[in-house]
Amino acid sequence: MTVEYRMDGQLRPITEYKAALISSLGTYALVAVPSLAGLPISLSYTLAVATAAMAGTQIVNGRKLKRYQKNLTRLEAFAMTTEELPVSETEFYLGKGFDWTQVHAQRAYECQKQNGRKYIKQPPLYYKARELERYAAKTGKLRLIADLTSSGKIINGKKIAKRLNRIIEKRPALKPLATISNKLNYINLIDNPYAPLPPVGGEPYLHGVGASEEKDMFMELGGRNGHTLVMGTTRVGKTRAAELFISADIARVVKRKITYRGYDGSIVKKVVSEPEAMVAVLDPKGDADLLARCYSEAKRHGREFILFHLGAPDVTARYNGIGHFSQISECATRSTNPLGGGSDNAFKEFAWRFSNVICTALCRLRKRPSYDLIRKYIMDMEVLYLEYCKMLMVELEIENWQELHEDLKQTMKGIPASLKAMSRESLAFYMLIKEQQEAGKMKDDPVYEAVLNAVRYDPSYFSKITASYLPFLEKLCSGDNLKVLSPNYDDLDDPRPVFDWTQAARKRAVVYCGFDAMTNRDVASACSNAMLSDLLSLSGKIYKSGINYGVDGCLSTEKPVCYLHLDEANEMVGEEFMPILNKAGGSGMRVTAYTQSRQDLTVKLNDRAKAEVLESNFNTLIMFRVKTEDTAKLFTDQLPEVDLYDTKIQNGVTPDSGIVDDGLDTKVFSTRVSDSVGTAKTQKLITPDQIIALPKGQAFCIVEGSRVIKVRFPLPKESASTLPPDIESLCSAMRVKYNSYDGWWNEPSSTH
Repeated sequence: MTVEYRMDGQLRPITEYKAALISSLGTYALVAVPSLAGLPISLSYTLAVATAAMAGTQIVNGRKLKRYQKNLTRLEAFAMTTEELPVSETEFYLGKGFDWTQVHAQRAYECQKQNGRKYIKQPPLYYKARELERYAAKTGKLRLIADLTSSGKIINGKKIAKRLNRIIEKRPALKPLATISNKLNYINLIDNPYAPLPPVGGEPYLHGVGASEEKDMFMELGGRNGHTLVMGTTRVGKTRAAELFISADIARVVKRKITYRGYDGSIVKKVVSEPEAMVAVLDPKGDADLLARCYSEAKRHGREFILFHLGAPDVTARYNGIGHFSQISECATRSTNPLGGGSDNAFKEFAWRFSNVICTALCRLRKRPSYDLIRKYIMDMEVLYLEYCKMLMVELEIENWQELHEDLKQTMKGIPASLKAMSRESLAFYMLIKEQQEAGKMKDDPVYEAVLNAVRYDPSYFSKITASYLPFLEKLCSGDNLKVLSPNYDDLDDPRPVFDWTQAARKRAVVYCGFDAMTNRDVASACSNAMLSDLLSLSGKIYKSGINYGVDGCLSTEKPVCYLHLDEANEMVGEEFMPILNKAGGSGMRVTAYTQSRQDLTVKLNDRAKAEVLESNFNTLIMFRVKTEDTAKLFTDQLPEVDLYDTKIQNGVTPDSGIVDDGLDTKVFSTRVSDSVGTAKTQKLITPDQIIALPKGQAFCIVEGSRVIKVRFPLPKESASTLPPDIESLCSAMRVKYNSYDGWWNEPSSTH
């Protein structure tokens, strides 16, 4: 069975212009001298129209071919402001691109062949222009020509206007020319084919093979329920993509039908527009431009903005990572998760037990658990025991318990060996409560028994088993962290708000969380893990009861959407992150995680199998340039194999036995030349080396598990700054401390 395959044939000299020229000359001759064709005048004119149409068709085809070949080496940049960003209730904008098919794989293969390489390389004059610019920069000569070659346009109005303004400054008599100078700024004519390329690196042809089909690319918004993983090495455009995605999530609104009773008692039905979802951005390192983008977009769309940043204690909101929970045991789990496992797992379990005892007792004492209270009582459990005993005395309504306690403290004798670790004050309470239990006036209290058991431990033994836990708590409760991570709810003089995820979800707020991981990695990790655990607990509540549980007059089963963006996600993945991916989708949690490589996930989880389970929970994969083949294979292993074709030329010479001439000493031969199209190789639709060779700002995507697209993201056209002074100063400090923004489009061009 034969299969017919038609080759594109676009990597060849452009002969269409020559054909158009011949057709145009024919048209001119038929119109100017009709008799030359030997036809009646009417037929000559008809033939002239036909040849003119042929010329026009050839010109159009030639322009298409020329544009295709130009796009293989140079793409026109496109930029947009966030105001121009397409936002839809049903679709999600990914950038400009095209669906990648076997046709594009074939074109990329042809570009890599020996006779196709010349079409994806810059012409020799390009390198001559760069040499001229280096010479001009070094010697100061030929600056005018160098300015011309380095400009994107041969007639660059901005540069001409700049030079004219300098002349006007030196000669005041030429001031009337200032009006002309202002108008020149908008004049840019004739593209410079030898202008420097933008510093994006990579192989431009990977997008050029489909540039003629380029359009705005969208994915179904419902597809984000399956979560999105964005991978790419440093400084390739991940942060820019994050800004676009976050801006779109903040801008998206939905229409809802509401029913309420009016002032006159009538039932009123109304359609209102409101923000679709809470948008939470978790950023371990603290990116200044990402923070600025979140704030600007939130204020532009009238959304409440919550800032939590460990590196800015003066302006940050306060957050108690263990203060909100569904089950009390969550507090102990969150506070001990950052402790090491493995050989230290026994000590971690001991720390968990004592932490759980403390948090349970605090709830009985009507105190909200916090890191500071756990630290306080883990250092001296007897203080907690005394407070708990005093509460029991009040609950049991024992008259004159203070006098009874004081008498027992003074007169007790024969202390059992098992209670020698306790002070006389604690022993007096122990004996008093024991009397109440023996008299049947007090029921069994598991919390009291747990606290009593903890107090019985020898202090030296107790300090050993909590040796790794206490230093960790000290980090969370030292310096400015104390008031930020263990807020005092009774301090009415502190203007900083205390936020929790339930209220943020109900208000559909925009939350930016910067953890300042470069300053204190342990605190950043503990805080981010606590937040993820808190979000997991919230998703469990929403899944069971909706977001409005306990709120009168609200639809209790409402399940809001939450967009969770995790920059440098490998710094935050842990035991609490996995359930968010594979279980929280039903409660509206939609995760977009950004990381650099597969190895980052493996190192963090310390288990390759766990990392693979994590990867398998992302249905949408966006991959920028990466540096390792293993990371690229995460993408390519999900793709089908396709056949790539090539032309084959065969020739041969055979003796021709049909011709006999006895008078000739030479032999007669027949020659045979044929060409055909056949399968050259079979490979993946996209190969790892193509992903590794991507330019900055471009990516391959697997959308919803099956659709493969090639996209590029827009460059930013910045709007006017809307940052208040305190946020602006914070962003400036963050830029000085850590400059991670992928602003490669603002970097000077390389001249190689």
